[in-house]
Amino acid sequence: MGDYYPNYHSYLNLLRGVLKVMEEDWQLAANELGITQAEQHILWIIYMEHKATMSKVAEIGLWDLSTVMQIIKRLKGKQLVKIEKNENDLRVSYVTLTEKGEEIRKLSGEKSHRFLQFIEEYANSNNGFLEQFHSFLQKANGHFHGQNFVSWVEKTSSTINE
Repeated sequence: MGDYYPNYHSYLNLLRGVLKVMEEDWQLAANELGITQAEQHILWIIYMEHKATMSKVAEIGLWDLSTVMQIIKRLKGKQLVKIEKNENDLRVSYVTLTEKGEEIRKLSGEKSHRFLQFIEEYANSNNGFLEQFHSFLQKANGHFHGQNFVSWVEKTSSTINE
């Protein structure tokens, strides 16, 4: 690997450093609202889907189904989500936000993130950077998580920006 990736050590550590800042800000924003980062992520997924099966949340959130079931159980205990059975197929359950869950989700979107602010500032002095960076992230995620994941992100991003 050393010959093919001459900056392997640098890439891994620099990416970890950026991810650490992103995780810290995301966790801080969630903690200020009395939830975890994972709970916050699920609230946003359910918001985007309007209602979602636990399998869909697991697919989009890149988690195991058992993890999602545990997190949703906590969210239900906090009265942030409700679970409803499909009338036509009682084996299928949908998760939706409660009014309180929607309020927490909305408040979480008002929090700032240092890395995103940095990207915006950096892009202002580096023409074309955002487009290239976005394209790279789409390709990397398509490679590792599939085009369905990338399509969902892009579709829901356009919903937020409207």
